[in-house]
Amino acid sequence: MKKYKFIALVFLCLLMGGCSLAQTKLIPTNNKGGYTVTMGKGELNNKPETVDFLIKDGTSVTIRGRVFDVKTRKPLSNAQLTDGCFKFFTTEQGEYSFRTRNMKGNSFYLQAVVYPYLAVETDYIDIHNKKEVIVDFYLMMDQRPLFDCSGIGSERHKQIQDELDNLK
Repeated sequence: MKKYKFIALVFLCLLMGGCSLAQTKLIPTNNKGGYTVTMGKGELNNKPETVDFLIKDGTSVTIRGRVFDVKTRKPLSNAQLTDGCFKFFTTEQGEYSFRTRNMKGNSFYLQAVVYPYLAVETDYIDIHNKKEVIVDFYLMMDQRPLFDCSGIGSERHKQIQDELDNLK
């Protein structure tokens, strides 16, 4: 009987350890979503890139990845990715790709958002001397209720706003 309990305990520990190892790959954010970062080898859509053609002078790096639902792992189409002042959108398969300068001290961060999911933002990622950086996003569905602001401007709205403004 003790032998079976020991085997069950070992199996349970391995199972729990395996789950926690899988979860540590996802970089957590301020919500239940997250992202992963992988330094790639210069491939896009499973087709080898000719690095000499795409990166002739070594001053650009390809940033690519996918956006998924964190629970279902299904790709999310039309998600907006923001890199500073530049915006990109995912394809129907949840994929995105762009090229940027590869200079010393250059780093970037991305934000992925699509309604009705919570946004996920990366930390700064160093891209100097990289050919390719793969950032996959895992977004959590936003469960917060929507507000109905159709009464804005009414007398009742003004009265409530005045009461809130006068709170001490």
